[in-house]
Amino acid sequence: MEASWRSELSVGERMIDKQHKSLLEHLDRLVSILSSLDVNIGQLRETLHFLHTYIKEHFAYEEDYMERNSYPGLESHRKIHQGFVRFYLSLQKRLIEKSSSPNFSSVDIRELLEEAKNYLSSWVNHIEVEDRKYAEYINKKKREK
Repeated sequence: MEASWRSELSVGERMIDKQHKSLLEHLDRLVSILSSLDVNIGQLRETLHFLHTYIKEHFAYEEDYMERNSYPGLESHRKIHQGFVRFYLSLQKRLIEKSSSPNFSSVDIRELLEEAKNYLSSWVNHIEVEDRKYAEYINKKKREK
């Protein structure tokens, strides 16, 4: 996956664009880590920690931005974010369970990491499609003022 920033991903709000750029950099790093034959646990932990922080800070900021601008799709967007949180928490829980199990299997971990890589790769689509919706709505509203 090459999740590099491009101008079409901009939502027209400086902080959100900055957060999205950082997310894409970390997703690329995570996919690279997970694609390696020898997973670097330190880098994996660091990247998972970033995602944990990102979830709290970015989703709250983005949802507040949509609310301040009376975006009518806020609740549906919030549900998408909640799905990401559920996925992340499940992934984190399963990684801990697998790695601390007496029946630890690198095959199990590899399958879990592949699932994570696929899910996170699809998150770029979220920015391109879902975030575009509120960006277009808010930008149109600002032009009309």
